[in-house]
Amino acid sequence: MSASFLQTVKARRTYYSLSAASPISDAEIQAIVETAVTNVPSSFNVQSSRAVIVFGAPNKKLWEITRAGYIGSLGKAPAEVIQQGEAKIAGYAGGYGTVLFFEDQAALDALAAQIPPLAAHFPVWSQNATGMLQFAVWTALEAEGLGASLQHHASYADEIASGIQGEFDVPKAWKCTALMPFGLPVGPPGAPGREKTFNPIAERVKVFN
Repeated sequence: MSASFLQTVKARRTYYSLSAASPISDAEIQAIVETAVTNVPSSFNVQSSRAVIVFGAPNKKLWEITRAGYIGSLGKAPAEVIQQGEAKIAGYAGGYGTVLFFEDQAALDALAAQIPPLAAHFPVWSQNATGMLQFAVWTALEAEGLGASLQHHASYADEIASGIQGEFDVPKAWKCTALMPFGLPVGPPGAPGREKTFNPIAERVKVFN
């Protein structure tokens, strides 16, 4: 069982170019996200992680909002940089759907009020929780034959975050941590011309016995 799980972990990759097709139904994708949101752990079981799933026209709208905000955030960047950004966003918009990940700041603030000595640590632990959730959903989508990537436009561009909030009726207390566009891959994983490499494992894992 663990070998099968780890094989899926190894198979998970970043896909930038996606098609608007899926080998599984919308209901099955929803079930993956709901199962992950329900079962991924959080500090003190605060359950602060939230998710929104968009398909079809809402997905297109999401990436229209993202494109406008992203290009605006670049300011006077070189034309080449802007073109590269637009090309990537077009690839995400061409996918089947997107999972939007959030952390509910109201839930975290309430927990901080209950345990003031640990309040300063909750933002870090919140990031732990959303990271685990993102990885769980990404790996599950990979297992079903869907490619995906993890994008952070809404976490650094206020215009995108507010646009998403208004378009999808997201509570103000929900802070967007990432966007995960998904669909059937139409190209190899990773950035063009860049092979995935790994640093020596002995430098990254220590064992004492």
